[in-house]
Amino acid sequence: MIKVVVLCLCLATALALNSDGKNSRIVGGVDALAGEYPYIVSIQRLFLTISTHVCGGTILNNFHVLTAAQCFFGKSAGRHRVQAGKLNLNQFEPVEQTVNMLWFTMHPNYDGSPTPYDLAIVRLQSPFGFNSFIQPVVMPIPNSIPSGVVRFAGWGSTSMGLLPGTPTILQQTRVSVFPNENCTQMLYGVMPITPENVCLGPATGGIGACNGDAGGPVVQVTNGQHVLVGIITWQVFPCGIPGVPSISSRVSAFNDWIQENS
Repeated sequence: MIKVVVLCLCLATALALNSDGKNSRIVGGVDALAGEYPYIVSIQRLFLTISTHVCGGTILNNFHVLTAAQCFFGKSAGRHRVQAGKLNLNQFEPVEQTVNMLWFTMHPNYDGSPTPYDLAIVRLQSPFGFNSFIQPVVMPIPNSIPSGVVRFAGWGSTSMGLLPGTPTILQQTRVSVFPNENCTQMLYGVMPITPENVCLGPATGGIGACNGDAGGPVVQVTNGQHVLVGIITWQVFPCGIPGVPSISSRVSAFNDWIQENS
């Protein structure tokens, strides 16, 4: 019983640390290929002439990107930019496009806590020009429930420890979707799982989202198309520990809101 209580306290503390988006990156991933995820973007915070990756995002159309609300909660839009067509964040790449953010819209039900409403839409100052390295994602059928194998990608930490190990090259991984009832049992006493969540395995640990992956896409390949089924929102820290899945917001539950704001 003492071990269970200590574990719950540790998990609750970890969630509190993660609620501002500071602990969300991919553990156990492998390098992606150039153009493999043409819809993913790096959202970066600017300080003078220095830019820092803070979150992932997904291209909806020329002017709009879908990401997590935690990336901007309590912050202004003017100090952010969005980079598309990137593989290595530390190198200039001829196919990349960098656009400043004009404004963002957070889901009206988001209050800063780790909920399925952790969604935001970014409006760019100028449009992306689409090519084979920069493309919009395919949206899911409204209210559809994903199952089976999905994949997600990001530039988040690759470390399972307390000290982050930040990659320069986009990382990707493939995992299975956990039924929500199983996910609820694994996270009992930590955070409720709602029908608007999608839980991502594996339960054995070693793979998961971590700091910097928040806002990134979870996709399922259907008939050769990458269909957006989730947005990475929160996970327990340290990342990738056994028995604890990563959590995403189910995009098909928010199709109407996304369409209205993009």
